[in-house]
Amino acid sequence: MIITLLIPDLIAPPEMRDAALDKLALPALQTLLARANKTTVSAEGGLDGWLCRAFGVDKQQDWPIAPVTLQADGGNAGSDYWLRADPVHLRATRDKLMLVDSGAFQINQAEAETYAQAFNAHFDEEGFILYPLRPDRWYLKLDRPPTLTTQPLTAVTGKHVDPYLPRGKDGLKWHRLYNEIQMLFFSLPLNDAREMRGELTVNSIWLWGGGTCPQIAAARMTVLANDSTARAIAFAAACPNDTVPQDANTLAGSMDDTLVLLEHLRGAAQYGDIIGWREGMQQLETDWFAPLVKMLKSGKIAELRIIAPGVTENTEWRVTRSGLLKFWKRASLASLLR
Repeated sequence: MIITLLIPDLIAPPEMRDAALDKLALPALQTLLARANKTTVSAEGGLDGWLCRAFGVDKQQDWPIAPVTLQADGGNAGSDYWLRADPVHLRATRDKLMLVDSGAFQINQAEAETYAQAFNAHFDEEGFILYPLRPDRWYLKLDRPPTLTTQPLTAVTGKHVDPYLPRGKDGLKWHRLYNEIQMLFFSLPLNDAREMRGELTVNSIWLWGGGTCPQIAAARMTVLANDSTARAIAFAAACPNDTVPQDANTLAGSMDDTLVLLEHLRGAAQYGDIIGWREGMQQLETDWFAPLVKMLKSGKIAELRIIAPGVTENTEWRVTRSGLLKFWKRASLASLLR
């Protein structure tokens, strides 16, 4: 059995890396990385790009996440062009707007439908239809494909939005659309009510993952993930899939190659939370890295792969039982994760 750990932000962002790694003790991870074969390849698209490439999904203008997750959420993508249009809160900081995703606020289905009804009434003549299939996952159906590239929501969460706005021939049109949506949502009584309750308002949407429904071939692996995109791709590929278990020990009896998406570090990295990132690493050490060292040593798994998907490159470490015996291969954790 081969176990693949897919860990976004395992390599911390440069601006927080030194402080995040300072005196951080993770002996199991340090052993695994020091005794592994490491490869780094140029790639773009971060986690979504890695998942699409791993399952043979071709890039369109974007990685076509919207139609894939739409199908998993019970919709029918057909041959139409779809964009994810997820609810967000834009927070003003001096002269810029920082994006806060729905992980930081609660929204129910009735509220989602109220926002969508206002949107659809306002943009009826534009040929747009907004479908809130889930409270936190909305979909925009277009009557014709735009000439547009977008950035995934995970890439802009916790950051100022300007560098991440849609690009392409139709980019300026969609920039104006964002402004119009903000004014529309600002005027809604629902947002007044949320503000009165001390809740973050939904004052915009984030458009990303556009495309038409791709063909996804069946794959032979088990996928364990809490992320909706990973689960949707696994569903389309007819892979057994489930949520992430508490720790690696639950994998001991499996015979299938298994992909595990561990997101312990994502939120902390997005918002620059150094303490949260270090705590996430300690949890990964206890629940995953240390048990997997034992499983490798005992021969319960043949190979462990650890993959850190990045914005411009992906880093992969592969370690086997025999590799663990190379005790002379040592390096500091800080040097291994730079």
